[in-house]
Amino acid sequence: MRMMIARYCGICALALALPALLLAQDEVVQKNRLVIEGGTLIDGTGGAPLRDSVLVIEGNRIAAVGPRGQVQLPQEAEVIDASGKFILPGFSDIHVHWDFWMPELFLAHGVTSAVDLDSFVPWIMEEKDALRDGRMRGPRLFTTTSSLSGRLIWDSPESPARIRRLASPEMARRLTRAVGPGREQYNLTKTYTEISPDQLQAVVEESHRAGRNVMAHLGSLDARQAARLGVDGIAHGSGIALATISDPARAAELRSFTRLGIAVDYPLFLMYHAYMDMTRVDDLVNLLVESDVGIEFEQVNTAGRWVPENQKAWLAEDTRLLEDPDLHYIPQENRDRVLYYEPYQQLTEVQRERVGQGYEKRKEFIGRFARAGGKVLAGCDTASFVLPGICLHRELELLVEAGLTPMQAIQAATKNNFEFLQEDDLGTLQAGKLADLIILGEDPLTDIRNTRSVQTVIQNGRVIDSGYHADFVNPVPKPAASAGFVNPKPFIRVIYPMSSSEPNKELTLIIEGSNLVDESVVEFDGERVPGTPVVSTMRRETVYNPVYSQLEVTIPARLLDRYGSYRVIVRNPRPQGGVSNALTFFVAQ
Repeated sequence: MRMMIARYCGICALALALPALLLAQDEVVQKNRLVIEGGTLIDGTGGAPLRDSVLVIEGNRIAAVGPRGQVQLPQEAEVIDASGKFILPGFSDIHVHWDFWMPELFLAHGVTSAVDLDSFVPWIMEEKDALRDGRMRGPRLFTTTSSLSGRLIWDSPESPARIRRLASPEMARRLTRAVGPGREQYNLTKTYTEISPDQLQAVVEESHRAGRNVMAHLGSLDARQAARLGVDGIAHGSGIALATISDPARAAELRSFTRLGIAVDYPLFLMYHAYMDMTRVDDLVNLLVESDVGIEFEQVNTAGRWVPENQKAWLAEDTRLLEDPDLHYIPQENRDRVLYYEPYQQLTEVQRERVGQGYEKRKEFIGRFARAGGKVLAGCDTASFVLPGICLHRELELLVEAGLTPMQAIQAATKNNFEFLQEDDLGTLQAGKLADLIILGEDPLTDIRNTRSVQTVIQNGRVIDSGYHADFVNPVPKPAASAGFVNPKPFIRVIYPMSSSEPNKELTLIIEGSNLVDESVVEFDGERVPGTPVVSTMRRETVYNPVYSQLEVTIPARLLDRYGSYRVIVRNPRPQGGVSNALTFFVAQ
């Protein structure tokens, strides 16, 4: 009883103290006066850079911007001399899957806002609050509804809302309306791969009625269909290849492959862009531009990772970054994913050639889209196979490689992203807007790689500590993670046949159990033998891999060279993965 009273009193004290704490924070913000003078201002609007500029911040907003000598400076202001430097809006990443270890990595690279593109657990909203009220340093966090799809594809017990599948347009309307009106809680509505035209149209209509834009990860529908149905944005650049492939057989293969959303993270997704009919591109580009559809191409994850030169450079850079002792808190499974390039190594030479062709055609599409006035959005699919923050700089570099100007690439990560979010207070450096900005040491307009030269990060009007800290702790405990985004640990229930009477004779072995995946490897008496999943036994699809209950493996005769027992186990690769229990196969007379 005493414990209950004490806990109640503690909660009451916190409730009474919190308003005073927030008022004190507001008072500090209101007293804040900061002047940045002498730098070249690249304000995000697309206008000409302003040299020898002055930018005045009062409280958490920009009070004035203009040439030196034409802006009145407030008294008792802190002054930052930015001579020879470059002032830009803080960057944003519009495609993030937020995790507890990310905040410092965003800020260190000048990313002051992030959009969690599938906010399916209450913990995400708690993180949003912690970042907003100052309990944790990190980017502003924007959120989206749980993915709406017509098919059960997530293996996640964390949230019943996440695994409800759309059965009808009426259900699509009901679930979209259930989120409520406006953007206070959710900034966007998200749809996923398997959705019918009438379901998508219902989601779009209800979302627009509520005041939210719709971001679609396409699979069953192509980009042309999505534009005509009224979607506002397309994630991953999905549906573009499907809309431009003339060969019905290839289109059917791609549609089947992309049913599993994680397909965009593998090189076969890029490979199918090699089959794009480029004579069909301009009509699609024109439709997308006329329909004002923003596209987050996410080159860094869907395409750039499968360019050998990028693999070598990024692997070295990421390895160095992960060796920083101040980042020891990044979980091992995430480290594994960042360094995971094996799918490319598993391709045949013919497939690698087609991946290269697909990369060139995808770049050509991006260039045409940008030159036609299309709105490019900047995002990384952060947390899939890329590191927060640094991935956005790579994305901007890849967009320039594809045909955008450096100014257009900068706008993708600033003005365009925030216009898509309908956040008028951010994205450009203009009087009256929130003061989120960065100061670079080098000119990004002469070389887009100079966006990496972040020297100062200002968020909400104040210079912030944007370094890494070994003692970083996220103040909001994260619930136990589901096993959906990594390889599960395998289990063997039975093998058959369990024995043979003939040594030195090849045989086919069926391994039955659970958590068997495409990349499972069988170890037969210590030697690895690749297994093939029995497709008809697929039990579910996780975010990372389909899961089967049977593997078929051919044991070569040379491994069955004696009478006796042979140990059989299954290994699933990282991320996570693991080793199964062991069963025994016998060769007996």
